[in-house]
Amino acid sequence: MAKVISNVTFRGTIGGITFYKASDQELAREKGDSGITSKQFAENPIFNRIKLHGFEFGRCSRKSRYFRMLVKSFFDRAKDVSFAGRVNQLLFEIMEEDVSNPIGSRLIENGLTSPYLSEILLGFEGNRLRPMAKVCRVPVSFDWDTMVLQPYSLHLTQDLVWPEVDANLVEFQLGFANWNCAANSIETSYSNVIQVAREDVVVDLTFEIAPLPHKDLWLAFLFIGFSNKVRRKTKPLVKKWNTVTVVGMKN
Repeated sequence: MAKVISNVTFRGTIGGITFYKASDQELAREKGDSGITSKQFAENPIFNRIKLHGFEFGRCSRKSRYFRMLVKSFFDRAKDVSFAGRVNQLLFEIMEEDVSNPIGSRLIENGLTSPYLSEILLGFEGNRLRPMAKVCRVPVSFDWDTMVLQPYSLHLTQDLVWPEVDANLVEFQLGFANWNCAANSIETSYSNVIQVAREDVVVDLTFEIAPLPHKDLWLAFLFIGFSNKVRRKTKPLVKKWNTVTVVGMKN
């Protein structure tokens, strides 16, 4: 590595020398030799574990497409750029709970039977920038026995953390999803929308939502979205200000 002292700024690679900026310094370095050919990687058993993990990550990546479709209308309005990668990581964490198969052959559907599944799934956020804890000051969960969201009501100005930008309208909605991982099938049911203006009042969160016909893995998602209403026009805020979270799980 060498420092570049010049009135001209270079970026990119020239003749194997890469020019870049780090810590407010202009630097240059020669491209290193990894020392490993593709043939060596394929034939050397020392890399077997890396390849097995690669197979499993590929399996998670293919399955993640279905997870991202569970409550797509919510995720479309509340997610950050890391969402897809975090779903892959979530599924890999579930796959690691498969203790009946060796690494490389582990299955997500086996991991879904883990007694620790709720610890992995509950609290998963569509938008890591605005997790539920940063939007709602009180803990939120879903009670499957009573089919009711807890808490039953929220104080709009005391319990909610409103966006820093102009927002005078909030929307609450509940979503159910049934996920059959082995069959790659999903079912979704959405509740009524509760939309209220920003006032110093308490709002009841009473949702009406149809139960799903199949019972594989049920997940409950709560969406909270913000908008700005001026006269008759309502402009939803961009998705980085909204939140959607897994608040309930029933296996």
